[in-house]
Amino acid sequence: MTSLLQAALTVRTRARASLAYATAGGLALLDLFGIFREREQLGMEHAVVLGAALCVLGAHAFGLLRGERHSASTEWARPRSAAGFFELDQALLLLALAHALLQLCGGLLSVGYPALYLLAAFVGSFAELKVARLFVLSAVLFEAPLYFLTEGQRDGWTFVLHVVFLGLFGCMNLIFTQTELTRARLRTLQDRAAEKRRVQDEARLFRLAKIPEPAMAQAPSGPAKAQEQSRNEAEQKLFHSSVEEIRHALHWNLDLLKRTLALHSVVLFLREEGTDQLRIALAVTDASDLRDGPFQLGEGAIGACYQRGLVMNLEHLRPGYSGLCYYRGSVPVRAFVALPVKQQGNALGVLCADRVEDRPFTADEERTLSDAVDHVLRALENERVFVRLERSKREHSVLYHASAALGAAPNEQAVLDAALHAAAQIVGYDFAAVTHYDQQTGQHSIRRAIGEGAAELLHLSFRDNTSLTAMAVHNRHYLPYRGDFDSQSQVVYTRNRNLSGMHSLLIIPLVVREVAIGTLALAARRRDAFGAEVRPALQLLSNQLAVALSNAASVARLEELATTDGLTGCYNKRHFNDELKARMQAAQRFGRKLSLVITDLDHFKNVNDTYGHHTGDVVIRELGQILKRLKRETDVVARFGGEEFCLLCEETTNEGARLLAERVRQELEATTFETELGTLRVTASLGVATYPEHGGDKQALFDAADKALYAAKHNGRNRVFSPSESR
Repeated sequence: MTSLLQAALTVRTRARASLAYATAGGLALLDLFGIFREREQLGMEHAVVLGAALCVLGAHAFGLLRGERHSASTEWARPRSAAGFFELDQALLLLALAHALLQLCGGLLSVGYPALYLLAAFVGSFAELKVARLFVLSAVLFEAPLYFLTEGQRDGWTFVLHVVFLGLFGCMNLIFTQTELTRARLRTLQDRAAEKRRVQDEARLFRLAKIPEPAMAQAPSGPAKAQEQSRNEAEQKLFHSSVEEIRHALHWNLDLLKRTLALHSVVLFLREEGTDQLRIALAVTDASDLRDGPFQLGEGAIGACYQRGLVMNLEHLRPGYSGLCYYRGSVPVRAFVALPVKQQGNALGVLCADRVEDRPFTADEERTLSDAVDHVLRALENERVFVRLERSKREHSVLYHASAALGAAPNEQAVLDAALHAAAQIVGYDFAAVTHYDQQTGQHSIRRAIGEGAAELLHLSFRDNTSLTAMAVHNRHYLPYRGDFDSQSQVVYTRNRNLSGMHSLLIIPLVVREVAIGTLALAARRRDAFGAEVRPALQLLSNQLAVALSNAASVARLEELATTDGLTGCYNKRHFNDELKARMQAAQRFGRKLSLVITDLDHFKNVNDTYGHHTGDVVIRELGQILKRLKRETDVVARFGGEEFCLLCEETTNEGARLLAERVRQELEATTFETELGTLRVTASLGVATYPEHGGDKQALFDAADKALYAAKHNGRNRVFSPSESR
């Protein structure tokens, strides 16, 4: 029952989705047969057809305006319009209706034909690009049989003219619409850029934080670009909210002063950081001719107040007095007072007030203005603290996630990638590298480098020198002190391979238990990239990186101990069995050759009994070195137990494996060992077997090679045997 209900619902849904297409197709067939051309023979059935088509079109459009959408199961029936008002079935139904009405008016050469151009322009304006193109193509293809077959026209130039104008009208409005959208988008981007510059200017004016100039605030082009853009957006939102909060608080304060003291204007000037100019931070005034500024520090009474740090109270000003720099011309101001805005003895700006009434400012009014200055300073300091807290919260979040990523990293490369990603979230850089320092050899080596010039520095090794990297390691302190870098006078690694094009640099030593194990270096083309506001977070990240690298090295050593033989450095038996299983599966899957060589020292018990176990260990170690030296890079050598070794060779025939085994045998035979009892020479026997000739699985292959080894020993030792010879 449920299946029948679902089938019925599916049929109904698809019927709804196909109704407009079916109606358009049926009406188009009537157009092609010229049903509506015989106006004298038109009857009620023709009116019903046209009325039904109009009802379908209206219902379809009404459903779209209500926001109705078909389910995913009907996508086959109707191409979706992501942003357009029209869909393809609507447009085709309109086209069929338009041609039916044209036939009623006299056909394709009637005076009503330009209505098709208007329809093409309408669809081109309000449908998405794909639907508009399909509509114009359908209009051209549909008109061809109507023109030449239904109406029997022979003038090809008229048809070509119709096609050209359909294409022009269909694309013209589309082009105009896209152009207007592009203009609106550019205008929006310009407005956003202007708003960003305004917020940055006011943030610097209010000393919320030290932020880069707009031209230098762009994201770097290196690997940290995405993180830098995301951080810039977050900083922009933070500064915007803080600036608006300060402006709201200051405007309320100044407006209250203006209304309470009956002022004409009250203006707050602040000094632009790094300049000798004052700017209007906020003004509440009845005047309409305030200057935008900036104003020089020594300009008029305001400059005198700022430089001297004293209250300037001017009484009984003459009408038309022009000594107030923030007005464009003379104003009817009769009383003026200016108070310095100071914080911890540092002059930040000036608060000015004036009135048109010839009534000097009293001592009580000066104290009121002084209280307002205190309120201004508190508002600024509160927002500075808020900005610092927000930045600290974001940095702590980055460090928290970085700590989790570093702790979960399974190896050294994963640790380095996680650390550089976290550094990019703290500050933008164009180059980054991590070096390792070996205290025993005094050797520095670059383990990871990304960004500009990284390819030339990757895997670079150098001994202790006078570079900034070496000095940072030995002093266990970041360098350079101010973060500035000059490639002509400073060396990061070596003089032959130095960074170029960078103006900011920070090298932080990686210290674990008071021992420097390497450095984290960041460089950027822009200046002042690694200031005091980001350096503490980077140092905390470096501490986490140092611990994570130390842990990764310990894990690597444990893995090495678990998979290698401590005496020879070859793989151990457990790891060899894993490799044999994996490579046998690959050989079986891809039909490859796989050869196994087993070697065993001859009369090794006599060596231990005569020369001692220490000499025996020397012999075993030397055999392991010979095997590792002669094998290919893809071959696997393992000490299987005691004096027995195994050599696994992928894609190697039995003959090739025998040649390799023979070289091992000859080199060991030619090796002499100096002992307390004199010169010692040893030999080895080797068995060789190959998949699939000598065994179809790993156990059969191992047994075949072991039998070949036994045959080599049984036939005189110091020789190489394969299963075919051991029978």
